[in-house]
Amino acid sequence: MSDSMKDFFAEEAQEIFESVESILIRVEEHGSFITEDINALFRDMHTLKGSSNAVGFEYFSRYVHYLETFMEDIRSSKQIVNPKVIDFIIDSSDEMQIIFEDELNSKLDLEKFEITLNNLINKIKNLNNSEVKEELKPSEKKKKKEIHLNKAYLGEFVDLVNSINDSLEAGTKIIVYDEEFLRELFRYVHTLKGTALFMNLEYTSNYLHSIETLLDMARDKEIIYSKEINKYLIFAMAIAQDIADDEINDDVDISEYDKHLKDVEENIKNIIADSKLNKGYELFHDKSDLENHESFVLFEENKSKEKSIEISTRPIKNLKKNLLEKIVNPEPIKKEEITEQPKQQEIKPVKQTIKRMAASSSIRVGLDKIDFLMNRVGDLVITKSMLFEYSKELAEHTNNRGLEERLEIIDREIRELQEAVMSVRMTPMDSVYQKFPKIIRDLNKKLNKKVELLFDGENVEIDKLMMEGLMDPLTHIIRNSMDHGFETPEVREKLGKNPTGTLKISTIQESGHIIISIIDDGAGINVKKVCQKAIENGVISEDDALVMDDNEKSMLIFAPGLSTADEVSDISGRGVGMDVVQNNINTLGGYIKIQTRKNKGTTFKIVLPLTLAILDGLNVEIGSQVFIMPLNMILESLQPTKDMIKYVGDEDKEILMLRDEFIPIIKLHEFFSLEPRYEKLENAMLIVTQIDMNKVALLVDNFLEKEQIVVKSLDKNYRKIDGISAATIRGNGSIGLILDIMNIVDIRMEQSWS
Repeated sequence: MSDSMKDFFAEEAQEIFESVESILIRVEEHGSFITEDINALFRDMHTLKGSSNAVGFEYFSRYVHYLETFMEDIRSSKQIVNPKVIDFIIDSSDEMQIIFEDELNSKLDLEKFEITLNNLINKIKNLNNSEVKEELKPSEKKKKKEIHLNKAYLGEFVDLVNSINDSLEAGTKIIVYDEEFLRELFRYVHTLKGTALFMNLEYTSNYLHSIETLLDMARDKEIIYSKEINKYLIFAMAIAQDIADDEINDDVDISEYDKHLKDVEENIKNIIADSKLNKGYELFHDKSDLENHESFVLFEENKSKEKSIEISTRPIKNLKKNLLEKIVNPEPIKKEEITEQPKQQEIKPVKQTIKRMAASSSIRVGLDKIDFLMNRVGDLVITKSMLFEYSKELAEHTNNRGLEERLEIIDREIRELQEAVMSVRMTPMDSVYQKFPKIIRDLNKKLNKKVELLFDGENVEIDKLMMEGLMDPLTHIIRNSMDHGFETPEVREKLGKNPTGTLKISTIQESGHIIISIIDDGAGINVKKVCQKAIENGVISEDDALVMDDNEKSMLIFAPGLSTADEVSDISGRGVGMDVVQNNINTLGGYIKIQTRKNKGTTFKIVLPLTLAILDGLNVEIGSQVFIMPLNMILESLQPTKDMIKYVGDEDKEILMLRDEFIPIIKLHEFFSLEPRYEKLENAMLIVTQIDMNKVALLVDNFLEKEQIVVKSLDKNYRKIDGISAATIRGNGSIGLILDIMNIVDIRMEQSWS
């Protein structure tokens, strides 16, 4: 099996694992299954088993097979559901993922696997000794079958049908059918059956099961696969597609369906019987048998034999055939019919088909391809800027703005293209959040703690590349909070707290940044202990510690090798995790801050740029230099009058009074050690921005033009610089530096306003 097929399944499997985890966590919270959860879990297990077997994950498929069977017992009310059973399913699904990862990376210990598999089988046997599960409450039963029309699976269903039809079409030209042909055809049908079941197309899945059985016997050489069987399967797949289309429209004619199912089962029995007698047979004499009859006969070569196999060729509700006959052979129109007033015909809705629904289906595209596309859009933006520069020079000499006006049209087109590509890269934070309930659940049990996980900002969208880079930092922070931050329920009660702690993950989009806060109401960071460890490890000196406040000391937990754990565990204690957190956040172009209070809790705040690609900026003069300020950071801009500038404190620090609101002023020329163009503030310009609900006025010498800029990482190409978030290439080929307003405000406030 090709690596691309395995990679595709690995991505699909991860999505199913996440689905399984979220369902199981919900089930554990409620203490029982509802019908929808049982069906969803069974479909997930069935899809994992079928797809993994099809792409060569032999051992993983064997393990999942027993879980699938167990879920079927629950679904059919043969197995009681209690907390013990729920725990067993959760633990087994964890083991299932470990086996998958090991087999994917060719690291599976076969001896250990067999032990794990036997343990699973024995546990299922012990659980099966329980009493029969009670019938679900009427309110939990589904009144109408729900078809799961996930676009990814619609697309997969159509792709598999096309692959099967292509293989069968190729099979009509094959003289001798080899094992690889049969294996491939079996895998396609097996996976299609699993996909149909996942979509809750039960009739389709049952029909495909019979086809699968026939191919399985041919694959195992229990019957001889022939051209006649190949022709029959072409017909049978057409019936399967009709059944699927009727099923998604909730329009299955049960009597017709039963007839088709009976036909295919009878045909298979006769094929098996004929194969055991080593007899040949053909599907029909010639094409006219198929075209002119509603049924045709599968004859044996020995025509004296009376045995025949009748196969229905009438697809369910074959509207196309009826319409075609009316067009080719129209009935004569009587004169009296012409004079009659036309009757108002009932307009029936267009029948929905899987192919039609899958036509707009989403596709899986590698992030590298999207990045390549984004980079090409970035190159277009830079080229556009160069053309604008050239057009301005040309207009000065010719006094003709024709080129510039046309470039403005291109500018709009490129901007729309950039926004479209960016939207492909964005994904909601909900896809990040759903990975953490399982982690909290496991740590609660392991640490004997009670912590409730809350989310906010699930719909805030984040760059896909950032999302992947965030997973490790967030996981480390959560594990660290659970291990070090939260007290046991007994200790919390003694402190007058709720025995159940609260861990909240919040995401907001503010001032051109994504801000993710991880807030707990635990014991807070023991800054004294952290500081002492840092001194012992040589991270800081005792003199340094004397001038640091608690929040600065708490940041020492990010120092390499620093840990306050009394002993090393599988959760924390090696002093590696938090160092990784800061490095990963810095790699994404962001930074992290900590606020902590003893017995009140700790807040980790991760600040990331909104995007890693393109943004709108305003060129501003600071001294002799020109910098770029992100446009989304600007609340308003103004040239202050003398009476708007006020002075406070012993050092006469300037503040701006704007509409009865006092706003601190940060002089950017002082921050970057540049010589200002204007000595008096009223001659310069102020830009008002807002950070963490606090307004700040930034002093610059002048405003220049706006432009769209392509963001280039400064960390990767040079190093981190205070007050600078990234760089860009200007239209004239020079390098422009992009201001990091949030970083500037943080640094200056710590220096001047603490």
